[in-house]
Amino acid sequence: MFQSLKSLWKKESASAQEYDEQAELLAADIKKLEADLAGEPRNSDIQKQLMLLYNRALNVFAKSETHRHEVDALFVRIDELRNIIRRNI
Repeated sequence: MFQSLKSLWKKESASAQEYDEQAELLAADIKKLEADLAGEPRNSDIQKQLMLLYNRALNVFAKSETHRHEVDALFVRIDELRNIIRRNI
Protein backbone atom coordinates (compact mmCIF):
# COMPACT_ATOMS: atom_id res chain seq x y z
CA MET A 1 0.00 0.00 0.00
CA PHE A 2 2.76 2.44 0.86
CA GLN A 3 4.89 1.56 -2.15
CA SER A 4 2.88 3.90 -4.36
CA LEU A 5 3.37 6.72 -1.86
CA LYS A 6 7.08 6.03 -1.60
CA SER A 7 7.39 6.20 -5.37
CA LEU A 8 5.94 9.71 -5.33
CA TRP A 9 8.78 10.98 -3.14
CA LYS A 10 11.49 9.00 -4.86
CA LYS A 11 13.37 11.26 -7.23
CA GLU A 12 14.08 9.77 -10.58
CA SER A 13 17.62 10.38 -11.61
CA ALA A 14 17.96 11.41 -15.20
CA SER A 15 21.10 10.62 -17.10
CA ALA A 16 23.64 13.27 -18.02
CA GLN A 17 22.62 12.91 -21.64
CA GLU A 18 18.98 13.70 -20.79
CA TYR A 19 20.05 16.86 -18.94
CA ASP A 20 22.21 17.86 -21.91
CA GLU A 21 19.25 17.40 -24.27
CA GLN A 22 16.94 19.37 -21.98
CA ALA A 23 19.57 22.10 -21.69
CA GLU A 24 19.88 22.32 -25.48
CA LEU A 25 16.12 22.74 -25.84
CA LEU A 26 15.98 25.36 -23.10
CA ALA A 27 18.93 27.25 -24.59
CA ALA A 28 17.19 27.37 -27.98
CA ASP A 29 13.94 28.60 -26.40
CA ILE A 30 15.82 31.22 -24.39
CA LYS A 31 17.67 32.45 -27.47
CA LYS A 32 14.37 32.84 -29.36
CA LEU A 33 12.67 34.69 -26.52
CA GLU A 34 15.68 36.96 -26.02
CA ALA A 35 15.51 37.88 -29.71
CA ASP A 36 11.78 38.54 -29.38
CA LEU A 37 12.40 40.70 -26.31
CA ALA A 38 15.08 42.69 -28.15
CA GLY A 39 12.42 43.56 -30.74
CA GLU A 40 9.74 44.35 -28.14
CA PRO A 41 11.42 45.28 -24.84
CA ARG A 42 8.14 46.42 -23.24
CA ASN A 43 6.25 43.16 -23.93
CA SER A 44 5.44 41.83 -20.48
CA ASP A 45 4.35 38.40 -21.76
CA ILE A 46 7.77 37.78 -23.27
CA GLN A 47 9.40 39.00 -20.07
CA LYS A 48 7.37 36.58 -17.97
CA GLN A 49 8.04 33.63 -20.27
CA LEU A 50 11.74 34.41 -20.33
CA MET A 51 11.95 34.66 -16.54
CA LEU A 52 10.23 31.29 -16.20
CA LEU A 53 12.62 29.73 -18.71
CA TYR A 54 15.64 31.24 -16.94
CA ASN A 55 14.54 29.75 -13.63
CA ARG A 56 13.89 26.35 -15.18
CA ALA A 57 17.21 26.50 -17.02
CA LEU A 58 19.19 27.18 -13.84
CA ASN A 59 18.35 23.75 -12.47
CA VAL A 60 18.88 21.91 -15.75
CA PHE A 61 22.07 23.77 -16.70
CA ALA A 62 23.59 23.02 -13.30
CA LYS A 63 23.05 19.30 -13.89
CA SER A 64 24.17 19.36 -17.50
CA GLU A 65 27.86 18.84 -18.13
CA THR A 66 27.87 20.76 -21.41
CA HIS A 67 25.94 23.78 -20.11
CA ARG A 68 27.17 23.95 -16.51
CA HIS A 69 29.58 26.75 -17.37
CA GLU A 70 26.63 28.95 -18.46
CA VAL A 71 24.99 29.13 -15.01
CA ASP A 72 26.85 32.30 -13.97
CA ALA A 73 25.97 34.03 -17.23
CA LEU A 74 22.36 32.98 -16.71
CA PHE A 75 22.29 34.76 -13.34
CA VAL A 76 23.60 37.90 -15.03
CA ARG A 77 20.88 37.71 -17.69
CA ILE A 78 18.23 37.24 -14.97
CA ASP A 79 19.47 40.44 -13.30
CA GLU A 80 19.37 42.27 -16.62
CA LEU A 81 15.81 41.10 -17.24
CA ARG A 82 14.80 42.23 -13.76
CA ASN A 83 16.24 45.67 -14.52
CA ILE A 84 14.26 45.83 -17.77
CA ILE A 85 11.08 44.86 -15.91
CA ARG A 86 11.73 47.51 -13.23
CA ARG A 87 12.25 50.23 -15.84
CA ASN A 88 8.98 49.30 -17.55
CA ILE A 89 6.94 49.47 -14.36
